[in-house]
Parts: sequence; C-alpha cells; structure tokens
Amino acid sequence: MADSLAAEQVRQFSYQGYEFACRIVECPAPVTEPIVVLCGAFQNIRSYHRYDKYWHDSATLICMEPPGSYSPDPVPRTVGYDFDAGALAYLLDELDLPRINLLGVSLGAAPTHRFAQEYPERLARLMLTGAAWGDTARRGAVELEHWLGLRRADEFGRTMVELCVNGDPTRTVRNREAVRRALLDHLSTASEAEMVRYLAVAQRLVDHPATLPGRISGIPALCVTGEHDDLAPPDLARRMAAGIDGAAFTTIRETCHVSFLERHADWADLVLRFFTDQSLAGLDYLTGLEHPARRPEHEETASSAW
Repeated sequence: MADSLAAEQVRQFSYQGYEFACRIVECPAPVTEPIVVLCGAFQNIRSYHRYDKYWHDSATLICMEPPGSYSPDPVPRTVGYDFDAGALAYLLDELDLPRINLLGVSLGAAPTHRFAQEYPERLARLMLTGAAWGDTARRGAVELEHWLGLRRADEFGRTMVELCVNGDPTRTVRNREAVRRALLDHLSTASEAEMVRYLAVAQRLVDHPATLPGRISGIPALCVTGEHDDLAPPDLARRMAAGIDGAAFTTIRETCHVSFLERHADWADLVLRFFTDQSLAGLDYLTGLEHPARRPEHEETASSAW
C-alpha cells in the first residue's frame, strides 16, 4: 500500500502575522472527507507520517501545525486556543475545503474542540484523543515551563516522558520502554530555538483552559484516551464526551497518553473506522463503547448510557 502513496506537499501559510505549515497527501479516490490532524504539543507536520499507509487509500490527509510553532516568533502566552481554531478556519478557506474529518491529538484537541464549537457546519466527524486535561496536566505544564525557562532540555524531556508514559509497573502498557526511550531521545535533545517555542506552548497551557463552556451538537463525535492515561484520564475524557451531543467514548487497552505510539496500528485503525462510518463494536483493542448521558445542569459528572 505504501508504494501507492502520492507525493506529499508542504505548504506555508501566515495567519495574523504568525507562520505555520501544513503537510498534504492527496488521495486519488477518497471515500470520506479529508482527514485533518491538528498536531499536539511538541509535534510537527511529520509526526503523523507513519499513518499515511493506513489512511491514504481512503482520504486526503492534511496535518497542520499550530501557528508560530516553528517560526522565530511564537504565539504569546496571552493568546487562547480560539486563535488556533481561527487559523484552521483560515486554512480550510485557503484550501477550499468546505467540510472535513477533524482529529485533535493531545494538546491539539484544545483548538479542535474550540473549532467544533465555532464552526460545526464545517465538520463531517470529530475525534478527540488524549484530550481531557486536568490537574496533572496543569501541574506538569508549570514544571515544563520552569525547565524550559532555564533551558534545561534534559529535565524538560524527563518531565514530558513521566507525564506521557505511565510508569506504574502494575499497569500493562504496550511498548512502554521503547516509547519512553524514543520520546526521551527526541525531547531531551531540543535545541535552544526549539526550547523557546516549547516554552510558549507550555505557558499557554498554564494560562488558558483547554476547553471553554458550550456544548457541541450536530457532529458525529468520538472521545478516546488510553486505558492508563494519567495526563488525560478516562473519567475526564468521558466527561468531555458528555458535553457533545451523541458522542461516543472509549479507551484503548494497554496504553496511556501516547496510544498513537504504543499501539499505532490499532490507533490508526480506530481513526479510519470512525471517519469512514464503520462499526467500532467488538474491537479487541478497545475497552468497550459508551455513550455518556448528560445529567442535569447542576451536576458536573457524566454517566454512561451503556
């Protein structure tokens, strides 16, 4: 399948003075709307290259990095994630794409969620993975900000790995040590310029909520996280699903925050199945599907419909 892949395009854009890029792999005979991936923190447009072979036969693939992520002038910490959502709307206009399948991964789910609130008519389907940030993420972002401010790439890398990879030996996590080593090698060797940009990412996470109040409706949606994800815990992801009318929720077995690395083939299969309206029932890599029911306004938690 990989031999049939079309050549990629990398295109540069500017939104309100901040540069960003997107990577496009065209599908000659798509069966669904384009799959647009919003990169998570400390990722770039090539971070999802490995999934081309799984998705390309079904959809055109577009991977977008947040504005300012890899330019000399990062977006300042005073700017919330509605800015990134606006940049995505601008990109879709530039590419003449009326409707898309939108995938938000980790911190990339913050602008994804905001986009779904502001532009629901532009979404065919919505998938949020590793998206529900709680106290652990907030405390972690403060620590990341500290080490990046000191330009300590080694401590930054160590902290990120501890946040992303569940180290509890009583929990089974696929490919834990290999993923831990790969992440540490990548993050702990960040250059001075990369740490400047990474610092801006951490500061925005400290200062701004990942989601804003307001329900999402009219879009088929799936919220998924790792079974042992401490950074975006299942209970919070379930609550996020409860704020989206009709959304499904599930977790990927034997994974944590980086399930897209720990079980990459299964994660890719789940994404493609959802974006092509295939059944998700009975998949052995999932813990089971739920449809969280909304409780009355005065209650904060969600319950499961099944």
